[in-house]
Amino acid sequence: MKRIVLTLVLLVMPTLLLAQSHREQGTIVRMRMTDCMGPQHGFMAAMAGGATVQAIELCPEYVLLADKVVYVITGKSSDQLIPLAETTYFHLQKNELLIRIDDSMKESHFRIKAMVLRPEWDRSEMLHEAEASAMISRHLDTASTRDEQ
Repeated sequence: MKRIVLTLVLLVMPTLLLAQSHREQGTIVRMRMTDCMGPQHGFMAAMAGGATVQAIELCPEYVLLADKVVYVITGKSSDQLIPLAETTYFHLQKNELLIRIDDSMKESHFRIKAMVLRPEWDRSEMLHEAEASAMISRHLDTASTRDEQ
């Protein structure tokens, strides 16, 4: 009997260790509030008719930077909040990203809205920052020429 239990433990342990080591690490860098219902749910609610328009609940949308991929994820309810600028551990399961927040007993499920490779995201962020700084400098230039006149 002891041998059977020991054999089962030895067979199951590598699987458990592999599952634990499969967690990825990332940093939440951005957050904004968006509609909780996805576009398909809004369409179905509109087609159902008869129901009055209810107040739209806002849910958090986060940008999670991992080593190779940048994820845009949304919460399923307004109370799924993640601290910004902290390293978090996550893993993928089906079409969701699971994060354990602040040592809670269970993981929070987030919908994956978009995924971008990290080099592409870095490049687009650099372009966005350059465009923003160019707009600021143009605005300052036009303001200074008005002052001179």
